[in-house]
Parts: sequence; C-alpha cells; structure tokens
Amino acid sequence: MSHDPNWVVYGFERDGISYYQVNDLAGRVHVVVGRAGDTFWALPAGDVPFRASLPSRRVSLPDGATGAVVLRQPEFSILRYEASGDAVWSIEVPGEVR
Repeated sequence: MSHDPNWVVYGFERDGISYYQVNDLAGRVHVVVGRAGDTFWALPAGDVPFRASLPSRRVSLPDGATGAVVLRQPEFSILRYEASGDAVWSIEVPGEVR
C-alpha cells in the first residue's frame, strides 16, 4: 500500500476499525495508525520510538523537516517528516493546513 519505496504499509480492518502498520524495509514496525471514522490514533508497536502528529493533536515538526508521503488515501494521508535524524509521523486530512 506504500507510496514510498522505502516503507511497507499493511492495512487491515477489524470490527469496523481500520489499522495501517508502517514497516521499514528490514521489517521493523515504526508506527501503527488506527482509524474509526474521523478519529485517528497512533499505537505503540515495535521497538522504534516515534512521535505522531494527529488531526486532533498536532505536534511540532523538526526545524527544516522535509516530508514524504508514505500512504495516500482519499480521506487521509500518512507522511513522515524528518530533519537531522528527528522524525515525526503525521496523519493529515484533505484541506488541513499543516
């Protein structure tokens, strides 16, 4: 499902909730995003520390960060912003100003 060749995205659904797991090419889990309607959350998974910016709770991006689209769906996208080794996973919805 990934739009970036550096990442592998797995999507699955259970009980009406969608999950998107993002792995690096070595198979390590970096983030799992859950979605129910317009509500998103990031789940702790794997052994790679992460910060997540959600539509309901934005976090600051690293100074000078560049973003890469990892997954694009009609209702939302998952991006990874990085600068100097500091990274933030961001779930963004259409029309939102980041």
